[in-house]
Amino acid sequence: MNFYKNHFGMIISSVVAICISLIMATAAIFVAHLGFSIPALIKNWGTAFLTISLTGMLLPLTDWSFALGRKFGFKPETLPHILLENAVGTFFFNTTATLVLTAVNVFNNPAIEGAVAAGALPSVSAVFWSGVLHDWPIMFVISFICAFFVTKLAIRIAVASVGDLKSPESPQNRQ
Repeated sequence: MNFYKNHFGMIISSVVAICISLIMATAAIFVAHLGFSIPALIKNWGTAFLTISLTGMLLPLTDWSFALGRKFGFKPETLPHILLENAVGTFFFNTTATLVLTAVNVFNNPAIEGAVAAGALPSVSAVFWSGVLHDWPIMFVISFICAFFVTKLAIRIAVASVGDLKSPESPQNRQ
């Protein structure tokens, strides 16, 4: 539960989850060519927020990215390390959110079920996997790019709220 180690990390995780889930929810509507509506946005945003929050709580992504960075010899707060840290987080957040968002938009969808029943589509699960394979790379690029700006914003908010955090327990200070 890396998420709960300190207030600084909780603020960053919360801001990232709120912003990235909103970006992914909006992108999911347009990438899947769904009609944009406020209820669809809220459904997708809530789903993405819950998925990204749980992924961040359950997986020690910061620890993993810093450990991988040490393995590659990257120094914290350098561009290669920032890119690696962003790629690790984006990979897991994007994968879980894409799987769940696609499932929410495909399963129990009357239009898709009707097309399957009419023989226009092979099966609902085929539509799901096709959607995941189509959406994952697009959503990864969108999330990867947006995560740079969102993380900077989240760090600014955390610093303004609780001050700069440089403790021995921080992943960047481990050997």
